[in-house]
Amino acid sequence: MLHRVADRSCGDCTACCEFIPIRSPELDKPSNTLCPHCVQGRGCTVYEVRPQPCRGWYCGWFFLADLGPEWHPSSSGVVLRPEAIESDAVTVVILRRSSFLLSDTFAGTIAAWVAAGVAVSFERVGPAGHLPAKMEMNELLAPAIRQRSLPELHKAFSWAIAHIDHQHQWEPDGLALRSELTVTAK
Repeated sequence: MLHRVADRSCGDCTACCEFIPIRSPELDKPSNTLCPHCVQGRGCTVYEVRPQPCRGWYCGWFFLADLGPEWHPSSSGVVLRPEAIESDAVTVVILRRSSFLLSDTFAGTIAAWVAAGVAVSFERVGPAGHLPAKMEMNELLAPAIRQRSLPELHKAFSWAIAHIDHQHQWEPDGLALRSELTVTAK
C-alpha cells in the first residue's frame, strides 16, 4: 500500500481535475476537459461532495519522497500515475511540453528507473474527450542509458513525444459532460 509523503499538497495544481476521465453516478467528465466544478488556481467547488474517483486520487508525487518540488505537476507539466508505482512500473503523463522534460533532473530520474528495471511509459494527453496515448520507453532509452548520454536521452524524449503527437490516432473516450453535484461555497 502506498503511503503519502507528509507535508505535500496540491497547492494551486488542478491537473487531475482536467486530464482524468470520470465516470460516476454523480459526474461524467471527458478526458482532458476541465471539470465544471474546478476553478483553476482555487480548486474544487464541490470538494465536500466530490465523487469517489476524485476522493481517492493523488498523483505519484505524493508517494515518492525522493522526488523534489520540481516534480510537482504545476511546475513540471508531468503527472506520475500512482496506480503503476507499486508494480515496478511508472507512467509519466505528459500534460504539456516544458523545460522540465529536458532537465537533468528528469532525465536522471527516468534513466535510474529504467536502469533499475522499472517499466517506464510516457502517456500523452490527447484532445478533449479522447483517451491518452501510451508509449513504453525502456527499449527506446536503453542505448542512451548504456552510453550515459544526457543529450541522447533528451533526443529520445523529444522523439517519443513528437511521435505520439503526430502519429497517434486519438480515440474518443465516449463520455459526455454531466453533473448532478451542487456547488458549495469555498
